[in-house]
Amino acid sequence: MVIHLFREASNIGLVDKESVWIIPESITNLIDSINKSSISYMEGAIGIKNYYSEGNNKYQDFEAQFQRTFWPRSPEEDNRKPGFFALQAYDSINIVTQALDRMSNGKSSTNTLLREIQSSKFSGLSGHIEFEDGKLLQNPILRVVNVVGKSYKELCFWTQQHGFSTSFHATRQDGGNGNHVSECFNAVLWPGNLQRTPKGWKMPTKQKPMKIAVPGRTTFSRFVKVDYAKNQNLDNYDGFCIKIFEQVHKILGYDLPYKFHAINCTYPDLVQLVYNKSYDAVIGDITILEERLPYVDFTVPYAESGLSMLVPAKSEESAWMFTKPFTWQLWTVTGAILIYTMLVVWLLEKEPNPEFHGNWKSQISTALWFTVSSLFFAHREKMYRKLTRVVMVSWLFLVLILNSSYTASLSSMLTVKQLQPNVTDIEWLKKNNMKIGCDGDSFVRNYLEDVEKFKPENIINITSEDRYIDAFANGSIVAAFLELPYEKVFISEYCDGYTASIPRTRFGGLGFMFQKGSPVTRDVSRAILHLSENGELKKLEEEWLFSASQKCSNNMTSNGMESLSLRSLWILFVISGATSTICMLLSAMPWQKLSPKSRIGTRT
Repeated sequence: MVIHLFREASNIGLVDKESVWIIPESITNLIDSINKSSISYMEGAIGIKNYYSEGNNKYQDFEAQFQRTFWPRSPEEDNRKPGFFALQAYDSINIVTQALDRMSNGKSSTNTLLREIQSSKFSGLSGHIEFEDGKLLQNPILRVVNVVGKSYKELCFWTQQHGFSTSFHATRQDGGNGNHVSECFNAVLWPGNLQRTPKGWKMPTKQKPMKIAVPGRTTFSRFVKVDYAKNQNLDNYDGFCIKIFEQVHKILGYDLPYKFHAINCTYPDLVQLVYNKSYDAVIGDITILEERLPYVDFTVPYAESGLSMLVPAKSEESAWMFTKPFTWQLWTVTGAILIYTMLVVWLLEKEPNPEFHGNWKSQISTALWFTVSSLFFAHREKMYRKLTRVVMVSWLFLVLILNSSYTASLSSMLTVKQLQPNVTDIEWLKKNNMKIGCDGDSFVRNYLEDVEKFKPENIINITSEDRYIDAFANGSIVAAFLELPYEKVFISEYCDGYTASIPRTRFGGLGFMFQKGSPVTRDVSRAILHLSENGELKKLEEEWLFSASQKCSNNMTSNGMESLSLRSLWILFVISGATSTICMLLSAMPWQKLSPKSRIGTRT
């Protein structure tokens, strides 16, 4: 398992500069039995190894015998030393055999054998063998070794009584000075062939707080805003990103001293400053990109990111606005049901109603007025047949719903300004060599050149939020490309004259940036997830990014307003049409024929 661990850690760069690996004696004691090719993955590691004498004749005889036996059985193994555990196994067999020898002339039993084993006292291959209270006395001498290449070198010794010592004999002398830690580790070969002691990760302290870089100049100040003072220590930092970090700092669970430093440079430069360890982190509107991941670590994103096109918009208002509340299908069906109802009323009333007498033109106009008047006035015309009243009731119900819906929809459309983008196609921009704007400090310019294939001379760098307005006004640009968070901020402020497209490209989101391998990254990520899940992150977004005026709120809400379609009211048309048809069929029945007397009536 350790071999696999070191192999994977080495492959992903964890056994590298600024790292320290320490392996315990249970693993280090096996190094003598591990293939040399596997040991190389551990290069630079420090191990603790039980000491045993390799210079006496007894050990040398055992080693020679061990290798003669081991070699034929495992010829593929290139490391054939017995190792400490083999020595312990050999000593264990000696303990039992010596105890049996002492029992050969006496009465044997299990208890007797156990007493003889516990009375053993001799110098074995693994060290001194002696028992006390049924336990093997443990007073080991440990060796500190350093894995180098395909083997290891001995650094120093350690005992519980005397601590570290560079000499084996000093560990066996009472009162010897064993505090030679610096001497012990002077000759260590650290991972990555580092020529000094690795720093590792030192947590910030009040004396040396974490150095956090903050973008000193941003296009959109709602994300990061720096108010400079004469004294740099009194600079004021504010904005959406700063507030998120302040909330994260409160829920980390431990003290993390830090100090902000405003840095006026591009975002790629900020990545480089963290990579070369000039700063510990960057708190700001940094986009998570694949090309940045080999150099720094990012937290989980706290805001989504994508590329959106921003263009000026024109009003959709026109002289035909009154037709917008209904779709053309709904207008068509309404006209059809009106004509059908008119014909049914004419068929029902032409005999008993005197107003329907005369030539056919007069009858049709009367029927039309009879039906249409219900659209605008309460119906006051006299109806001579009950079936006509049924038809008109269903028709008036449909008219009531249509009238209410039309009035509400038209009122909303006239009240809220409707906007239509002047430019909707990115290919049209490229084909006609139109000028576009973007934030020159970010990666967006490179993306527009390399991926979208815009000509460099057609891309204008915009350095502040207000200059986008000026560039559009003087015709310097006809469109701007912004990351999604910035586009939302811009639209929330200038909704009455601009509109944005749905992002066609997604990026990794906005996150905080830390040095590669920093343990703080994981804790900050967990804190950001906590803020997101309990709704605090959403509140900060509404407070800092989308706090638009009421006018903008209304516009943004109504941008997706659609005309009322037939799908919403089709059942009413079916009821009205079916009622008219049934009444017309019933009127054709013989028992529904009216007597001549019933045709006589007075005009009201």
